[in-house]
Amino acid sequence: MSVRHPAKYTDCLLPIFAEWLRGRERVLDPFAGTGKLRQVRPDAYLIEIEPEWAAIGGAIVGDALRLPFASGVFDAICTSPTYGNRMADSFTDHQTAKNYRRNTYTHAIGRKLHPNNSGQMQWGKAYQDFHRCAWGECWRVLRPGGVMVLNISDHIRNGKVIDVTAWHVRELTGMGFEYVKSVFVETPRQRFGANGDKRVPGESVILFRKPTLWDAASGATRGR
Repeated sequence: MSVRHPAKYTDCLLPIFAEWLRGRERVLDPFAGTGKLRQVRPDAYLIEIEPEWAAIGGAIVGDALRLPFASGVFDAICTSPTYGNRMADSFTDHQTAKNYRRNTYTHAIGRKLHPNNSGQMQWGKAYQDFHRCAWGECWRVLRPGGVMVLNISDHIRNGKVIDVTAWHVRELTGMGFEYVKSVFVETPRQRFGANGDKRVPGESVILFRKPTLWDAASGATRGR
């Protein structure tokens, strides 16, 4: 049975990734999905927790919370975590019979997700704890002077914008990453679900850098 992925990289983001990753030798995507990053970096290392999606892009089946790499081996990380939005919904068969289309991670793969797949996490404490751990692993495997390219988006819940982007920036800079620059890109938004007419207009791509020098006494703590 064929499967699809509901949240691939938008094509207009790929040239930004290519530019910001230029000259970087070893590139990792720890949330690879179907591996679309390889359209601009065919040599990228890909980690994906769901075997069906990993097989599409030739990724290693693995867990972003326990990356199978030594410390300091990557020159760059480029990735897009889940957004904590309604794409994390999971419904019963009875509920899926409603007369509007579902486009969630669970429905796209056609089964229950792996317990460590954030695609089933709504915005909140569990989502935040998960990504703190994932970003700690990114800090660990990225060499000093390496860069991290983050693709992220806010979303609307109960009529209010949830500032997911700012949360990730705070976490990464609090961990020790240096904020370099960002760009906001208007992208086509998915219009499925009860609030399909309410969407933020685009996504952010943010460039961070791991300092070449940091306080040795606190570096290990910040990287956890």
